[in-house]
Amino acid sequence: MKTKKKGGRRLKRDWRRKIDVTDVDTYLDEKRLEERLGDPFSEKKDEELFHIDTSGKKKKSLKPKKKSLNAPLKCLSSLQSTSAVPPLAQRNVKKYKKINKKDEDFDKNIKPLRKAIVKKKEAKELNKILKSKVKTLQLKENSSKDVFDKDLWTSYREPGQRKEKLIKNVIKWLPSEVLNHNAKVLPKLSNKKMSHPSQSTCSVEDMKCPHPGLSYNPTIEDHVSLLNNIAEKETELIKHEAHINRVTRNLFKQVSKDKHEQMIIEELTEGLPGFTDNSVKEVIEDTSEFKAINPPTTRDNQKTTKKRKIQRRLRNEERQRMNTKIEKKKISDLYRLRYINEELDELENSTNKKKLKRLQKRQINNVSTRRLGTNKFTESLDAFALPKDLKGTLRETEPQGNIFKDCFESLQKRNILSVGKKQLKINKKKVQAFMDPAFKVTPDMLAKYSV
Repeated sequence: MKTKKKGGRRLKRDWRRKIDVTDVDTYLDEKRLEERLGDPFSEKKDEELFHIDTSGKKKKSLKPKKKSLNAPLKCLSSLQSTSAVPPLAQRNVKKYKKINKKDEDFDKNIKPLRKAIVKKKEAKELNKILKSKVKTLQLKENSSKDVFDKDLWTSYREPGQRKEKLIKNVIKWLPSEVLNHNAKVLPKLSNKKMSHPSQSTCSVEDMKCPHPGLSYNPTIEDHVSLLNNIAEKETELIKHEAHINRVTRNLFKQVSKDKHEQMIIEELTEGLPGFTDNSVKEVIEDTSEFKAINPPTTRDNQKTTKKRKIQRRLRNEERQRMNTKIEKKKISDLYRLRYINEELDELENSTNKKKLKRLQKRQINNVSTRRLGTNKFTESLDAFALPKDLKGTLRETEPQGNIFKDCFESLQKRNILSVGKKQLKINKKKVQAFMDPAFKVTPDMLAKYSV
């Protein structure tokens, strides 16, 4: 039998640790249950628990009546007048109609009698007048009411027009936000379409068929064509690297480290008193004297008439020479017309070639992958085997390529997955452990956890 360990009860911490308090917890749990559910069923009376049903069968509940479509809209309730002041009476404007000679004998105030014999023409005219009066009375009655019974959607409908055309006429002036907001009420009005993942992807094939030269026993022609394709790709990469080196690295002069440091020191110590070179001799000019740009002429330096005649003659000769050159050029341009036509044809051909290149680039951009993330997609090279590595049987051949990798690259190529980088290190958070000061530590525990 194990002896029960006795613990100190001096502090509250030791008291809680050693004493069993399960009975207190159970009692408190029962109390909380009673507060949620109420008193237990044993304490309740039968009248509270049971109820005697004396009523007969209930009648079938009728379906609620549908709301009438002619009822006024709630959204237009703010437009209705709530004031007790009656509206102002509209002023009737008297309209004068032109009286024809045929209608001079006809009196509009005469009402047709029931038994009187009336001609057809007179009866038709009287019916028209009566109908117009009825319409005016109806309009007056409707104008007195402030209820909006008019259907706005039907007002855009022309006679004999279908609902589809009606909706198109309404969509013309409705913005897209309103249509999308009211799509539940009027689903036909919304032009919004669900975006499918296939729409964002490019038109590249799902999986590329492997080259016939990749088989374990290919023909000589297929194997040679595969090696040629790989060699072309490699040459393109080498050319691209050489172009980048030519544009970046080879443009700048390569200087040794010692010379570079010397140049930096010379730049920093320029103008300082202790670091001036004795080899350079500074020439200080006297700036005290005033010197004119064009000094004044004297009698000795004055031009003679002979010199002026010579200058004038030389100017005229040069002008004549220039004129002859211009005339010669005009004649040569006339003979050069056929060459100009050839140059124009070459220009047209070059512009057409540039247009074709631009169109091809656009087509490639539609098919090629787009950069979804920070990294750019680079297509991996095809696996290949040299002629000496080819074997006659499947057992001797070495496996090349990876199907899972090809599928993953095809998803990246079709803009479904973004390109990522290999993460060699797993950055896990270091968990820092702390020990409770009340916990008793033995030397065996320290040895076990190597603390």
